[in-house]
Amino acid sequence: MMNNESSNRPPKETILLDGCDFEHWLVVLEPFDVNAVTRDEIIDSYIKTLAQVVGSEDEARKQIYSVSTRHYFAFGCIVSEELSYKFKELPKVRWVLPDSYLDVRNKNYGGEPFINGQAVPYDPVYHEEWVKNYHQSRE
Repeated sequence: MMNNESSNRPPKETILLDGCDFEHWLVVLEPFDVNAVTRDEIIDSYIKTLAQVVGSEDEARKQIYSVSTRHYFAFGCIVSEELSYKFKELPKVRWVLPDSYLDVRNKNYGGEPFINGQAVPYDPVYHEEWVKNYHQSRE
C-alpha cells in the first residue's frame, strides 16, 4: 500500500466512514441500455472490466462482492489502492470510489451480493435504500 506521503488520502485513522478501508472499491460504469442487454451480460462486463485490472476472469470473480444492475451500474471489488488506479484507463469506467458500508450495523456495502463468483437472484430490497435516497434528493 502507498504511504501517506505519496497518497492523496487521509491516514486510515482519520477516515470517518465505516468500511472505507481503501481496499473495497465501487467501480461505476457508463449506463447500459437495459432493453438491449440482460442482467447476466451486465455482470459479465463487470467481470471482464475487473479482469483487465487483476489479470483473469477467475480472479475477478473472487474479488467482486456486489453488483448493481438496475438503478445504477456498478460493482464492488476488493483490490489494493495501487490497482484501483488502473480502472481510470479503462473504457466505460465513470468513477472509482472507495466503498463504505451502506448498512453499518450489518457491515454491508450494499448492492446485489456476489458470492462465490455468482450474483444472487435479483431482489428489489438490495436497492431500496438507494431508491429512497434518490427520490428524496429529487424533491
